[in-house]
Amino acid sequence: MLDVGKVDRLGPNLRELRLARALTLDRLAGQSGLTRGYLSLVERGLKTPSISALLRLAEALGVNIAQLFDPDAAPAPSSYTLHRAGDARLPQPDGTFGLVPLAPGRSRKMMEPFLMTPAAGPVARSGPRWAHGGEEILYVVAGRIAVKLGAEELVMERGDCLYFPGEIRHEVRSLGRAKAEVLVVIALPPDAPVPELPAT
Repeated sequence: MLDVGKVDRLGPNLRELRLARALTLDRLAGQSGLTRGYLSLVERGLKTPSISALLRLAEALGVNIAQLFDPDAAPAPSSYTLHRAGDARLPQPDGTFGLVPLAPGRSRKMMEPFLMTPAAGPVARSGPRWAHGGEEILYVVAGRIAVKLGAEELVMERGDCLYFPGEIRHEVRSLGRAKAEVLVVIALPPDAPVPELPAT
């Protein structure tokens, strides 16, 4: 379980984990496939990492996602992980994107669940989109979203569920005035590659 008081320490914790492994920003950038500038913004708390970026950072540093938020995080009980409605959420420094890891402390899991609040606005026609190994489910908990999935654009409303291969490049945006909430579950088999960089 994430400690509410430590969620806003993602940036400093990332820096601590990086330095403990004697990695420079350039070296971590090379190992994670993220840019030095992006990592610097995350470490300074000026950027909220995407799901793909969190998975890449955890892989590059050899930790589970919980340790990105708290280097001393204890593993979850072996039989279950419980996330309460009032548990910690990732801060949204840019006011555009929110992310809640729902089982961060559990190790050796076959799925990575998140509650995502996508940015509002139109889906980019040619902007960056993410891809990763395994499979993904998007379930709209509240609001409406637009999903750019490969060459298709889909509109989803509350209760709609989309299941697709993670390697298809995709982007999700909230539609309307209120931001949507989306349950995201990524299933990554043990031999799946870490998430790819955005398309440019």
